[in-house]
Amino acid sequence: MKRQKAANIIFMLFFLGFLFVGMTVTAVKPKETESIFENRTLASMPVLHRETFLDGSWFSQWETYFKDHAAGRDTLLKASAYIDLFVIKRPVVNDIVITDRNLLTFNGYETVDPVKIADESKASADNLSALKQHVQDNGGQFYYVAVSGQLAYNGHEYPDFLSSRVEYFSTALDCFKTDMAGRGVNLIDMGEIFDDMGHPENVYYATDHHLTFEGALLTYQAIMDRINADNSLCLPVLTAADITVREVANPFLGSRMRKLFNLLPSEEKLKIAVPNQDIPFTRTNNGNPVAPEVYMLPDNTWDPVSYTVYMHGDIAETVIDTNRPELPDVLLVGDSYTNAVECLLYTSFNEMRSIDLRWY
Repeated sequence: MKRQKAANIIFMLFFLGFLFVGMTVTAVKPKETESIFENRTLASMPVLHRETFLDGSWFSQWETYFKDHAAGRDTLLKASAYIDLFVIKRPVVNDIVITDRNLLTFNGYETVDPVKIADESKASADNLSALKQHVQDNGGQFYYVAVSGQLAYNGHEYPDFLSSRVEYFSTALDCFKTDMAGRGVNLIDMGEIFDDMGHPENVYYATDHHLTFEGALLTYQAIMDRINADNSLCLPVLTAADITVREVANPFLGSRMRKLFNLLPSEEKLKIAVPNQDIPFTRTNNGNPVAPEVYMLPDNTWDPVSYTVYMHGDIAETVIDTNRPELPDVLLVGDSYTNAVECLLYTSFNEMRSIDLRWY
């Protein structure tokens, strides 16, 4: 009994010592503000307010704060992902589905409701039709470019026991195309264009949810060809002969791979393009002049790079002015999917203004 009691005391002391050391290290170590691998902002230290103290939320905020900043947190998360990937060999790790060719997003199971989809499609098409009319009333032409997500484009790769959302996407796209056509809204369906090309594999990254450089180039060319054809214009359109394509030597950390702590082998690289004929321009971000660059590259070849290489990532408003008043201007409203396209689109217009409404 005495030995058992002594063993319990020693175990408790070791456990309390472990907690004390962990809490001490957590308290004194430098605090990071972002998690690169989780691609999110970490919790900030809670501020005491009377309301949050009384309703108990202040204490739960401290719990979240310590979870985000616990000593060795990244190491433990990485170890857990390693065990899931290589020991247990789970088909889904950190909400990423591992297939033979791509890393895809896990989808929860759902029942497709055609009536709800149809109602949402009509509402969206009505809003876009009103926007189209507003653009036309102000002397412009409106185009909506539909770009499939990586998971939708590669839905056929999901294992049978997982949800691929193929039925949902197919139903939603059919409704949306019908509603847009009925309202006379210009729609450029890149999924249809890619399918007509034989559904090429290289238009989406295997380890990231965005378009590759090849996919962005095809999207840019499809936009410009449609604008030229509809409006009897001859705006310049970059082709493979007009650019020099260069592979970025740095390791590429894609959004899907990042959630797996970059543990899987990958040879994927980012590509950038430089026009063979120099097109001088000025650039502002959110009204502030910045260097006339469309790619943000490190000054070495070993630091990992992400999709933020294109256009320096997501910015509320970017204006690129090429000072060619004989060409029209373009206003692009989009999100991260447009970043790689913007690196090419500015070459065909006098001014390109890009807006990301998620910042507003």
